[in-house]
Amino acid sequence: MIFSYIKYRLKAQGKFRLHSPFVFNFYEEVLDKITHENWRDELNNKLNTFLLSKKDVFLEDDECIIKYDIHQGKEKERDWNEMVNDNDITLSIDCYRFGLLFKMKRKEKQHFILKF
Repeated sequence: MIFSYIKYRLKAQGKFRLHSPFVFNFYEEVLDKITHENWRDELNNKLNTFLLSKKDVFLEDDECIIKYDIHQGKEKERDWNEMVNDNDITLSIDCYRFGLLFKMKRKEKQHFILKF
């Protein structure tokens, strides 16, 4: 797990290096607002609020899937990578402790690794 975390930290980006307005806004409105106390509940609440506020980008038939502990062992990392490579997933965000998978048909495939 230590190697996995070091690899993550070397690739992870802060919000000012993001070229996607949707992901930048996600970083500012969700990740920056999580206080790390009971962070899973906070993530769910802030993510729902964020997605509801982005009706021009995140449409009714779009999906967002949260996966927790995506780097907790080789099997979970393999599963995460398989999900990221799925053709239906057009946007994936790796925050080390959790990952987000988006099915947004009109978007090009993108993958982000964000510092959290």
